[in-house]
Amino acid sequence: MNYIGELRATIRRLHHCEVSHTRTESVKQVVNGQVLWDGNVEVFALLGHDKALRCYAWGHLHEAGQWEVTTVLAIPPVVSAETAVLAAVAAKIREHENDIDAHRADRS
Repeated sequence: MNYIGELRATIRRLHHCEVSHTRTESVKQVVNGQVLWDGNVEVFALLGHDKALRCYAWGHLHEAGQWEVTTVLAIPPVVSAETAVLAAVAAKIREHENDIDAHRADRS
């Protein structure tokens, strides 16, 4: 399957709606002079979703041939590809912090 097709299929599976690719946006997030994220975000129109009209998505293929896809619905405060990337990065940081806290609790 091609890249856009894989993203489309993932959005359909996760968000249970019809999906149409509308455009690609280049996003570069720099924090304190360091590049936090740099890449393309695919923008999809959603039909039949009860809360969002758009979804932002991107992904990459792991060495084992598995896709890691990130999808972010356009629900405020997510209003652009840039804010979608920031929301996804923040979620990854929270997930990492929760993993550290769980590991500490297991060791107690």
